[in-house]
Amino acid sequence: MAITNKLKRILRKPGTLPSSIVKVVCDKLHRYRWSSPTLKIPSDVTLPEIENFLIRAGIAKGSTLFLHSSWQHLNSGHFTPAGLIKLLLSIIGEEGTLVMPAFPPSILQLKPGFVFDVKRTPSGGGLLADSFRRYAGVRRSINLNHSVCALGPQADYLTRDHHLSNKSWDEFSPYYRLREIEDSWTVGLGVGHRLRIATVLHCVETILSRENAYYRKLFKDEVCYEYKTIEGETGRHCYTRRIGQLYPPKIAKYFSSEELVEDTLQGLEAYAIRTRTLLDRAIELGRKGKTMYVWPIPWPWYFR
Repeated sequence: MAITNKLKRILRKPGTLPSSIVKVVCDKLHRYRWSSPTLKIPSDVTLPEIENFLIRAGIAKGSTLFLHSSWQHLNSGHFTPAGLIKLLLSIIGEEGTLVMPAFPPSILQLKPGFVFDVKRTPSGGGLLADSFRRYAGVRRSINLNHSVCALGPQADYLTRDHHLSNKSWDEFSPYYRLREIEDSWTVGLGVGHRLRIATVLHCVETILSRENAYYRKLFKDEVCYEYKTIEGETGRHCYTRRIGQLYPPKIAKYFSSEELVEDTLQGLEAYAIRTRTLLDRAIELGRKGKTMYVWPIPWPWYFR
């Protein structure tokens, strides 16, 4: 910790180190602090424990639940992916909407000439997310970078316009639209505490890039690809690629324990937070220079 604090003091002084060295150091710091030994220990969690956590957090019938998950840490042997999906749907009921990541694996995104097939392309969001993608009635957004799949009354609203996004987290995206839904939650099961994985946070730099030069620096190059809809129609979509090194726990301290609900369930790290609370607070912080990014360095003068 002492070394980390000393490094931070050095990095705050402009011109102390060449920018190339600073970038390498930031990257190493990012990777070191990102690791969490507890995430490598298999959990012994059960479905009732997951259910109790979600209900205790405030998720109920009619809620919209966006779930980040790691089956590696969920796979306690007590339930299957289908069993967990069934539980989640029972908690939110028919009037609720379940949402999960459905972006293609990186190896496919980088493949020359790859066509994003909404029906057949697997999800890179983990085993649970890919199992959910194939669930009857699930809708999937068209976005090579950060597609999602959804089931429930809000599914069409969330997924229908993602192929219109210039940046993958703008107002056409499911992520920003989650904010517009009154009882919307962002949840993590097995992906760590302190907002380590919370994709909706990318809405912050997307929205603020329109008013601040620092956030504009985080978007570079246009990526274009072909897609095929579930009806078999083809199209083309282009988006601006995001760059930069980030560490989301930097902003977790700005949320109270009542807002950001965290627990460890038999070794499984779980969190839940209202999406609107998360995004609105993060945008407010972002305007003041309190951001999850460590590279490019968010020097204070960018935010004056």
